[in-house]
Amino acid sequence: MFQGTIPGPMRAIVRETARSWPQGSPVYIPCCGNFTIERSLADMGFALHSSDVSIYTSAIGRWLTGQPVGIQLHEESADQLHWMADSLDDGIGTVATLMLATRFLASVGRDGLWHERVVRSYRDQWKAKHAETVERLSRSDVALASYEVEDVRSWLQKVPRDAPVCSFPPFYGGGYEKLYEPLEQHFTWDAPEYEPLSDADVVGVLGAITDRPYWLTASNHDVPELQSFLRGVIKATPRAAPFYVYASEAPTRIVAPRQPIEPVRAPRLRGGDELVAPLSLSLLKPGQFNALRSRYLNPRIAPGAANLAVAVKDGGGKILGVFAMAPSSYTPDEAYLLSDFAVAPTDYPRLSKLIVLAATSSEAQLLCQRAFSRRVRAVSTTAFSNNPVSMKYRGLLRLTKRGPSAEDGWKFQLQYQGVMGDHTLAEAMEKWAKRWGARQTTMQTGE
Repeated sequence: MFQGTIPGPMRAIVRETARSWPQGSPVYIPCCGNFTIERSLADMGFALHSSDVSIYTSAIGRWLTGQPVGIQLHEESADQLHWMADSLDDGIGTVATLMLATRFLASVGRDGLWHERVVRSYRDQWKAKHAETVERLSRSDVALASYEVEDVRSWLQKVPRDAPVCSFPPFYGGGYEKLYEPLEQHFTWDAPEYEPLSDADVVGVLGAITDRPYWLTASNHDVPELQSFLRGVIKATPRAAPFYVYASEAPTRIVAPRQPIEPVRAPRLRGGDELVAPLSLSLLKPGQFNALRSRYLNPRIAPGAANLAVAVKDGGGKILGVFAMAPSSYTPDEAYLLSDFAVAPTDYPRLSKLIVLAATSSEAQLLCQRAFSRRVRAVSTTAFSNNPVSMKYRGLLRLTKRGPSAEDGWKFQLQYQGVMGDHTLAEAMEKWAKRWGARQTTMQTGE
């Protein structure tokens, strides 16, 4: 229902810290965003006072305090979105409309089959989706004592000095404006006038929050000035940015991701072993994939969640490597190669190319189509490298984009794409053996 950006461990810390605040006192929540803090404190007996400036948050805040929401369609958007007009009732119906709109408005007016399908899907199912969202909203147990549409810098000046303040300010200057730009484009409301927070303003807001006896805040900026108040570091998933939790008083916490691991009993190709045909594919459980990935994947590469994990085996049943797939978020008939790696050490320095060939085979295509319930014709992947090309994908996939790396420790972020299913596993083995399958053995000597 509500969009959430704060991980579960952070919400638990909010409740734990709030138990040390004066019971029954008012709690002030500037930059309340998605009302994560309010939902965490809803049943603890505090009078909750919130403020924000975004169209999305203000619609919810006004509804929760019984105020008219005051949001309508822009005249320029009436032709495109006329099927939403009857849902805008200046109350719960308007809130439900904005919640659903955040999921598809970015595709309105954009070219491309994907965007057209997204908008058409919501238009065709609008009445049912809207009614369902209204029904879910009506069950909300969040109660606010007040909500004001006001800039955090001025609103904090009104907050009583001895009242607890809990807030997760925007982590980057201009973050709100970018997030809710599609809503502002298609809806009109009595928007407040304010200057967007710069990165320096964010630090200033943190200072205003902490200048009182009871407070809690979090940021994905490590703030040196608040080092003595650091109460926790939260990294909910391997790819998530860390949250730094600061509070006047709170227990210390470190939250890190934990992967479930399951044993993989199949043998693996090792140094001295000869690779023999034919190739075969075996599905892996998530814990088995995690175990193999932890053993063989470069530890500097943050892992992601796979929809399909597959082991590549030779004719002797030995695991040669693993690939993992997920459905593409942007192209309906494309699979995303989330991870691929070969076991090591072996006598085959180009074994990783065989894993890529297996991952793009017709047998792998069939597994993807069954797992994703859609036709799959192409595959894409992202490589991080200190070289301008990836030698693993060179000659197998087409380089479509090269840019600076978004991950620490790498110079380049490379995008690759290729055809899925234009060869069988047998053809993959034959091609690899001819071009890259030379075996390099090391002579062992002894006394």
